Amino acid sequence: MRLFGCVCGQFHSSGAGMGMSAERVAVPIPFYVVDHPQGVALFDCGLHRDLVHADDPYRRRLRTQDMDVSLSTEETVTRALERLDIDPATVRFAVLSHLHFDHAGGLSELPNATIVVQAREWRAGRDDDLAARYFLPRRFFDLGHSVLQIDGEHDLFGDGSVTVLPSFGHTPGHQSMHVRSDDGDHLLVADACYNCETARTRRFPAHFNTRAMNRSLDALIARCGPETLMIYGHDPSQWGDQPVLSSSRGLLRKT
Repeated sequence: MRLFGCVCGQFHSSGAGMGMSAERVAVPIPFYVVDHPQGVALFDCGLHRDLVHADDPYRRRLRTQDMDVSLSTEETVTRALERLDIDPATVRFAVLSHLHFDHAGGLSELPNATIVVQAREWRAGRDDDLAARYFLPRRFFDLGHSVLQIDGEHDLFGDGSVTVLPSFGHTPGHQSMHVRSDDGDHLLVADACYNCETARTRRFPAHFNTRAMNRSLDALIARCGPETLMIYGHDPSQWGDQPVLSSSRGLLRKT
């Protein structure tokens, strides 16, 4: 079984909005590909391909809030999967850490995937008031896919190799993923913690549920062994010239 990491564009915002000390930041938007004998699973799926265009309505809305994204045609989910010799139509599971636009946007390119999501997150996304409060736009996730709503920890393939873990706080039903593969032991934190700086300082953006996020991060850290590598939600240091995970089948990484 292999685990790959892909970057689907960049998110641009104030540093404070990402729990970072810099005034302005551009951070990666990663998603992950699990190539398991029982089928391909994605953990998150990046941005919607329409966000390539600067005049997309959602990008215009972001700019009114001092944010933006950048995305090239070579960074879309489809192109990343094609480079891995994976047909997007064959993806079995799209495990969503949560329903924000930069984590669920690529669903439109995965027509046959079953969404795997915490039941409380799915309920929030389909409730008008909660969706507005937590910025869960249905345009990107409510597309008619089959949905597997789970409650708490979930063994995705039934063999202990891929475990979905509740990590509430960023949104009502945020979840992370623990993957034990030929590439090593990895804990995909997603937005339970944006980056290693936030993990150290616990400086979460003010509009999140800080108490719940601290509790979730503590539980994720407690799960780690000495061999476990934590991969954060949007950490530039993990996706630079030497990315923490390979996006190519030509390199088998050992951690």
